[in-house]
Amino acid sequence: MASGCNAPSEHRDNVFAELNRRGISTDINGLKAATRSRQDDGAFLFADIGFFDTISDADLLEALIHAANTGNFGLAYELARLDNNAQLDPQKLQQSFDQSVRRSLPTLTAALLRHGARPGPDTLFQAAYTDDFQQTTLLLQYDIDFTQARNNEALRMSARLGNLQTLKALVQSGKAPDELINRALHFGALTEKGAVVRYLVDWGVPVNYPDNRGCTALHYLAQDGQVGDVRYLVEQGAEVNHPCRGQQTPLTWAHYDKNQPVIDYLLSVGGTQP
Repeated sequence: MASGCNAPSEHRDNVFAELNRRGISTDINGLKAATRSRQDDGAFLFADIGFFDTISDADLLEALIHAANTGNFGLAYELARLDNNAQLDPQKLQQSFDQSVRRSLPTLTAALLRHGARPGPDTLFQAAYTDDFQQTTLLLQYDIDFTQARNNEALRMSARLGNLQTLKALVQSGKAPDELINRALHFGALTEKGAVVRYLVDWGVPVNYPDNRGCTALHYLAQDGQVGDVRYLVEQGAEVNHPCRGQQTPLTWAHYDKNQPVIDYLLSVGGTQP
C-alpha cells in the first residue's frame, strides 16, 4: 500500500497514464478533447495534474468558451472553483455568457461573471427561457435597465412561458416597473399559466388590471383556461361582467372556444353577455 506522502505523487502519475491511454495531450487542446460532451470526466483529470493551477489567461478564455459550447459539468465546476480572478475581455465572453444563461448553467454563469462577463442587451431575455431563480438573481445583481426593449420583453416572456422561478426573481428584484409587472398578468393568462396568474395576483397586481383595450386576466383565462383558475380570479375580486373591446364580457370569451366548464361556472356567479 502506498504511504500517505507518496499517494499524491502516485495518483498524478496514474492520471498522466490515464490521459496517455486515452491519447489526450495535457494542454488546452487536450482539455477540450477530454470535455466534448456534458458528462465527460476529463476536467477532473486535468485538475488532478494541476492544469488549472497555472492556466494562462488565453487558455482560461478558451476553456470558458468551450464550457459554454459543450455544457460540460466537470469543466464548469473546475472553472468556478478556480483560484484565479483574471479579468478577460467582456466582448469575447458575451456570446458564451448568453449561451450559458440560455442553457441554464448557473455554475458556469457565475464563473463567467467572475472573469469579466456582464449582462448584455440579450442576456436577461435568454434567462426568460429558463426557470432558474438562482441564475436570474445572479444577473440582477448587475445594472439591468428595464426600459430596454429586450429586458422589458424578458419579464413578459417568463410569464408567457410559465417560468415561475425566473419571473419571481425578476419581480422580487425591485428593478422592474410596476406597470410591466401588472401587464405580465395578461401574458400569463393568455397562455393559461395558472401558477403565474396566482403568483402575480398574490404579489399585488390588481386583479382587474386592464390591457390597452380594457380586457382583464379573466377574459383571457375564460376563453380556454381551467375553471379552477377562473374561480380563483373571481374569488379574488375579478369583475365577472367587465366589458372590453366594446361590450365583450368574460362569458363572451368563454363562448369563443366553447369552454363549457367555464361557461357553466360564470353563469353560476352571474355572468352575462350582450
